[in-house]
Amino acid sequence: MSDCTCETKLCVACDVKNCVHHTADDMCSAGKIQVGHGEASTSSDTRCDTFRAK
Repeated sequence: MSDCTCETKLCVACDVKNCVHHTADDMCSAGKIQVGHGEASTSSDTRCDTFRAK
């Protein structure tokens, strides 16, 4: 993950209930989110590299 020093906060909805960053109100609590998988043509070609299993 890059060493981004972001100044804005976004609300990120998340349906992945087995991630340690998943909250009870279906949001992501991670301080940074890394989306990866190189090149993508569709949203299914991407993935959340911040995911960590509970």
